[in-house]
Amino acid sequence: MRRPARVRLRSKLSPLFYTESDVNQVVLRLLTFLANSYLIRLVSAEVLGVVYVRLTLLLTTTLFLSREPLRKVSFTKHSPEEWPKLVGLIWLALPVSVCLAVILSLIWMFILEPPPLLYYKLGCVVFGASALIELLGELPYIYLVNNLHIKAPLIAEGTLQITRTVVTIALAHYSTSILPFIIGHLISAIITTCLLWGMYFMKVNKTDKVRYEGIQVSSVHLRLAVSFTKQSILKQLLTEGEAYVMTLFPIISFAQQGVFSTISRLASIVMRVGFKNIEDSYYLLFAQMLKRGLPLEQQNKDALQTCKETLGNLLRFMTFFGIIITMYGLSFARVALLLYGGKKLADTEATFLLQLYCPYIYACGVNGISEAFFFSIMSQVEVEQHNYRLLVFSVVFLGLSIVLSYILGTPGFILANIANMVIRITVSLRYITSFYNSADMVYRMVPNIPQVMLIVVCGGTALLSKFVLEIIADSTLGYILHVLIGGLSVILVLQYTWLAEDQSFKLFIKSILPNRVRQKLE
Repeated sequence: MRRPARVRLRSKLSPLFYTESDVNQVVLRLLTFLANSYLIRLVSAEVLGVVYVRLTLLLTTTLFLSREPLRKVSFTKHSPEEWPKLVGLIWLALPVSVCLAVILSLIWMFILEPPPLLYYKLGCVVFGASALIELLGELPYIYLVNNLHIKAPLIAEGTLQITRTVVTIALAHYSTSILPFIIGHLISAIITTCLLWGMYFMKVNKTDKVRYEGIQVSSVHLRLAVSFTKQSILKQLLTEGEAYVMTLFPIISFAQQGVFSTISRLASIVMRVGFKNIEDSYYLLFAQMLKRGLPLEQQNKDALQTCKETLGNLLRFMTFFGIIITMYGLSFARVALLLYGGKKLADTEATFLLQLYCPYIYACGVNGISEAFFFSIMSQVEVEQHNYRLLVFSVVFLGLSIVLSYILGTPGFILANIANMVIRITVSLRYITSFYNSADMVYRMVPNIPQVMLIVVCGGTALLSKFVLEIIADSTLGYILHVLIGGLSVILVLQYTWLAEDQSFKLFIKSILPNRVRQKLE
């Protein structure tokens, strides 16, 4: 019996939903997260500020501007005949990346004010070189993802994080300078790149699908890559704006930067573990199912309906998740910091910073999904138009970061980030509404009144228990009782939400769960 078109489309793209390999990736990232919580107890806040803000900004700027445009172009649906031209584009980008890494490393060493730490200039050289080594693995990464060998790049990324953390912690017992971080980044980059190429040759030899002769570059791909490069520069400014402000302007000390970066990493574990994987997977899904630049009337109707339902359910899921994170973040921020970094970290302004980060996590989740759809279907002309909007957003965001940080200190950076995300979400949702000539996806984000009331009451109960138990007994037993009360209220919220939701949303949630969990629910 022939299956309906929508079912065939879902079946074809089933590897994009959560699988056992995704769960393995989450476990790896959680292990890395726990290892980092041990690492911050070994080194000073000043060292963390230099590594996690200054040097990491050098690394991420080089990587993002070099590979983000290539991935945006390469992950769009292509015919097999276009692959040699995509390979040519990837190799053409390498010398540009070398120039970028050299220029940024020189700026970091000789123009920016150096911190009073040993091995800083060596760190600038090695972090730039590590970025270039990672970029050598871009060709196998793109090939493996496009051929739906999803486990391979996930293994490589997990290896990168685990190797970097293990080497750094091992060396941090002998030196509390930035040297362990330098060596950890270099070794992990080499191992990960070699691993990607090894998996690439194993897959190519097995499928025998790829043969390249010479370097060919498509003018269409090149123009699109240039457009995405402009967009990536602006997106990088929007994403890492506070790090650029901290690096270029002496607003807060390196020690304060260390506390901020620690909180940022703790809060962003949700984005790194869940949001990034979901965003990348559904960008690939939308890009494969819909044709870039074509109007609604010329798209496949079954694909349109499937993407519409999926997008609406994704936005609703992110809304519920964000509201719960925000409400319970107020109650459990200090508990999380006590577990992550100890009393020394929890007694600083870190608790307030983490509470502020909770609504930012919510905004990031909604923005990631809306932009995944937005960027997957834009034509080259629309990409160029959006670049001008991003330029305006970048100027506004950097201005807000500078002004608010001067007035409020470190919390100003988080507030500027929230404002930036709200603006970007508004633009993306307007485009989605215009594309579908419908606001159904936006309405799906709005929870019903009983759900909101229950979340507010349960979250308020957890917050009240925090204040009462801290006043009566600021002890381990008090915190255990607080966690139990909060945990029970969370279970109540999740249970009611599941029972109150429609069948479409329940089916969507089951589709993104691992097979074992899905079977238990059924």
